[in-house]
Amino acid sequence: MRVLNINLYFFPSSIGGATVVAEKLAWGLVQQGHEVTNVCLSHRAAGQDMTVFDTPFGRTVAINNVFPGPDNRFSSPVATSLLAEVAEIVQPDVIVVHAVQNMGIMDFLRDPKWLARARIVAHDFFWGCLQGFRTLPDGTRCHRDIGALSCRQCAWFPGLIEETYRSARQILNGCHAVVFPSDFLRRGYGEIFGDAPGNAHVLSNPDRAEMILPPGTGLPPAPGLAERQAGKAVYGFVGGPGETKGWTLIRQFIDQANGGADSHVVLFDIGRGTARPWYIGQQGPGVTVADPFHWTYAAQALGAIDVMLMPSRVQESFGLAAREALSLGVQTVIRPSGALAELAGHAHVVMAEEGDTAASLSHKLRNDDTDGKPVWSATSIGDYVDRLLAI
Repeated sequence: MRVLNINLYFFPSSIGGATVVAEKLAWGLVQQGHEVTNVCLSHRAAGQDMTVFDTPFGRTVAINNVFPGPDNRFSSPVATSLLAEVAEIVQPDVIVVHAVQNMGIMDFLRDPKWLARARIVAHDFFWGCLQGFRTLPDGTRCHRDIGALSCRQCAWFPGLIEETYRSARQILNGCHAVVFPSDFLRRGYGEIFGDAPGNAHVLSNPDRAEMILPPGTGLPPAPGLAERQAGKAVYGFVGGPGETKGWTLIRQFIDQANGGADSHVVLFDIGRGTARPWYIGQQGPGVTVADPFHWTYAAQALGAIDVMLMPSRVQESFGLAAREALSLGVQTVIRPSGALAELAGHAHVVMAEEGDTAASLSHKLRNDDTDGKPVWSATSIGDYVDRLLAI
């Protein structure tokens, strides 16, 4: 089967949860013998329109000279034309659409022959919200009716015209299937449009922390391993230094570790992947600032973590890092924000409530009782591929 796999980023620029899912899908498809062509933006200027190269996850076509901005978030004639050119060459049996802002996807999918083959994985609210997260500038959940008047003052982009909303709904209703990674997203789209698309399915992203690199790859020891072997409790954090990700609480765990407590914090600095580090100056006696890990060795990278911290205040659409940690039996601290609320009640999940501190959460973690609680059932890459193609 020929599969066209479309996402804003792709390996080696493995940025964001949707990119991880797109790469996992591609790898799983290749393992099953399918012919995979991945399309992304290169985010750079070049003398040619596209750059084509092979990866372990299939052939990749990177579109050059298209740079994301407010003016091309929903319409990008150059990207649309190049997408169509690639599709005509590949003649895919299946098209999988992931996070595709700034890629001209709406105009590309106006062609009914491509729309009928498209499985749209709605990783966020791109198809029904101009900034993608249904979050107002003050951080609260948006319950406004969609439209230019309601959306004009929103966080990062000027108001949408009604035609964009109409196009989005026509695409969602007309494609082969809309795949929501969480019940939270499916309900959210129902709130936006009055009901979820009739072709909607809920299918968890592949959220098992896996190790697909061959033995002898020569990975360095996992961050925090030495501290864990020394008897310290190791806390991990994958996220940005902003209050939407619960940074005030993370700072308390850092201060606790630097203050001589029997603990250690590992900050996986995703900013290093874009040459803009987030955690300059945060390294300390109780803190390790580590490079972001790639999903191909997530099981090894998270192997030294005792607790994953994900106390997000933003409405998380999935929460991949928390779910990967749970797949390894790692205790995980969350707030019931967005799709993270779906993890409540499972073994090893500790809920951060208003007023909780690092000290109170440490107490909760030590006294966490898993008896009678269901273990989080993670989705493997192989299962994800099978279920997605079966839709």
